[in-house]
Amino acid sequence: MPDYLFLIESRLHPAQWQVIVQLQEAAEKQGVNLYLVGGAIRDLIGGFPIEDLDFVVEGKALKLLPLLTRQKARVLSKDEALQSAELEFPFGIQASLSMARATFGSKPPKSKKARAVPATILEDLRRRDFSVNAIGISLNPQSRGLLLDPTNGVADMEKKELRALHLYSFVEEPVRLLRGVRFRTRLQYSFEPKTAAQFQEAKEAGLLDTIRPQDLHQEVRRIGRERDPAEVLKALDKENLLAAVSPRLQGPRLDWPGMARAAKANQMLAASGLQVRSFPLFLHLLTRKLPPRERVQVAKRLHLHAQEAQIFRKLPAAAKRLAKDLGGKSGATPTKLYELLSHTPPELILLVVLEYPSAKIQTRVRNYLRKYLPMRYKLPETELQALGIAEGTPRYQKLLEQFFHAMLEGKVRTKTDYAKLLKKLVQAGK
Repeated sequence: MPDYLFLIESRLHPAQWQVIVQLQEAAEKQGVNLYLVGGAIRDLIGGFPIEDLDFVVEGKALKLLPLLTRQKARVLSKDEALQSAELEFPFGIQASLSMARATFGSKPPKSKKARAVPATILEDLRRRDFSVNAIGISLNPQSRGLLLDPTNGVADMEKKELRALHLYSFVEEPVRLLRGVRFRTRLQYSFEPKTAAQFQEAKEAGLLDTIRPQDLHQEVRRIGRERDPAEVLKALDKENLLAAVSPRLQGPRLDWPGMARAAKANQMLAASGLQVRSFPLFLHLLTRKLPPRERVQVAKRLHLHAQEAQIFRKLPAAAKRLAKDLGGKSGATPTKLYELLSHTPPELILLVVLEYPSAKIQTRVRNYLRKYLPMRYKLPETELQALGIAEGTPRYQKLLEQFFHAMLEGKVRTKTDYAKLLKKLVQAGK
């Protein structure tokens, strides 16, 4: 039997593994059972990159939040009724946390709003959308690493099929129309025949218009976090499902070439260590060809948080200001350019690269990313400590900054320059 916990640790980025450790510690302190479920387990078994970290707690999940926020986790959204939250941890790692629950309600078409009640982990897995997402691993001391697969999702993965778990799956949660297409596209699976029929019936019944705003918000956010969101969006457009975001979001209103350029620019930033995980930027790229009034309606339809709505609204103007600064005196020297861009959110840098083709602006951004940022990794930290300068002291930090600025201005070109400048700075500070 595979050691799934070991496999996850070996496959995850260290920052992702640290999130799992933090959740385990928080759950143990609160005395609740914790499980890693859904995407991470599916992708582990299927050999895909592990990106989704979805945690389920047997009991009230939100009581873990105070312990997590003390460790620099940020709450993006939460639902008190469902005891669920979306979190962002250091290094841009995002995760969801929710209470294990079973959903009860009369069957459609007479169904009213379903109610969620606390449940066991197995009940929670059985209520989910597709069998490949109804798999979990225990993170509890007595059963850590135990695989839970009550709906035989591993077998469906072997067949590369998406199978809905319930007859009314798309009816009960219409957002699964979008979610199913997203998984189908990313995993390169196909719908199991009965699921394909349910999907088509739900589309024809007009259920797209009944998606709850909070569900739509979370699904669009997850699309934006895909490795290739453009492919998912193309598949959704083919199924006429982007109308859930905006009735006008189709055909010529979708900027596929712009999204391709954005992906390329994102790769350039990522190669320099800058991670762009901005939902407002994704929405801007998605809706940039819509009329301003409809862009406002999209923000309202998705129930954007006030801060994100403000960023979304002001992105074009902020990019315009940055482009002006980059083309002027504020970016005229290496030091000024570094100071300007090092205090700029990465999503704004990406947007300027995308929308302002001026040779001067593009060259300065490339210099920052490819020349000046890497210099930060060449500072004489070890040498300063060897010379008796204590790490972390004000003098240590000051000397590093002085050396860095000298590097920016081209005063350190050879190993001899490096040694001479370091000696000069240390002696001058005595």
